[in-house]
Amino acid sequence: MAQRDTEQSFDESGGGVAEEEIESRVGLRYTLSQVRRDPTAMFGLYVVGFMTAIAIFAAFDHYVLDYWFAETFWMHPHRDPSNIQRLLPPAWSENVFGEGIWKYPLGTDHRGRDVLVRLFYGTRIAISVGFLSTAIGMVGGTIVGAVSGYYGEWIDDVLMRAVETLYAIPFLVLVIAFMAAFGRELVYAMIGVGIVQIPTFARLIRSRVVSVREEDYIEAARAAGVRDSRIILRHVIPNSFAPVLVQATLQVGVAILIVAGLSFLGFGAQPPTASWGQMINQSRDSMIVNPWFSIWPGMAILITVMAFNMFGDGLRDALDPRLQN
Repeated sequence: MAQRDTEQSFDESGGGVAEEEIESRVGLRYTLSQVRRDPTAMFGLYVVGFMTAIAIFAAFDHYVLDYWFAETFWMHPHRDPSNIQRLLPPAWSENVFGEGIWKYPLGTDHRGRDVLVRLFYGTRIAISVGFLSTAIGMVGGTIVGAVSGYYGEWIDDVLMRAVETLYAIPFLVLVIAFMAAFGRELVYAMIGVGIVQIPTFARLIRSRVVSVREEDYIEAARAAGVRDSRIILRHVIPNSFAPVLVQATLQVGVAILIVAGLSFLGFGAQPPTASWGQMINQSRDSMIVNPWFSIWPGMAILITVMAFNMFGDGLRDALDPRLQN
């Protein structure tokens, strides 16, 4: 059976792999089929999709989420509770004051706000900033790396020395310095996190462009008088983009960690806006009384980052030709 499959993979002249098989092993359809065969990658993709759906759902804010929880599960993130409702444990630990298990499923924080609802709102911050900041870093790094690798010589030296200088600075210090100069708002956190990711993408795509620029089709395009900008956008970047896409999925998790660290230090999303890092910071004084208050946002960060890493690993395996049978 194996011999028959091997014979079918060669063309009629016996000189190489059949064209149909080559076409079937490239493209979006083949990549998705490879990802579907990896249970770890699919689990990560399901978790990422679930978190993204929560973030989109939470984006409707007062129109959907507040109404749904306030009217259906009696939970509201902005209600003014009594002292007896503060730092309540999860519902399954004890039936608190006859409220019922669905009143506060994950308990309440130090101000009596429902932890589950604030986790949902924190998902909106984490996912949106993670995606947008990674997009900024990917676009900026792709442009810098592609130009540097394609032209080489002094342009390569100047751009790569600037990238290496940026890469040498600890990312958290660089983001905090950027926000100290421009402001503590969430938009500056997103831009700052995007900037610190530029060196990672620039170094990655430059290494690919250096080899791609020597290919015959690039030389043919130059001989035909095609402009360099068109060659870079239409030929060089698309044929060097696979590892950048894989790195982007991994960098989203890194961005979520950075944003959580910034929120813990008081940068980024400001109270009363909910964010996972801010929730961990606010739980420091209540860890002994109610450790669950700090466990939930920590678990949310852990699960989300692991999900992006699992999906990124599966996508890398699907796009790496050395790992394909």
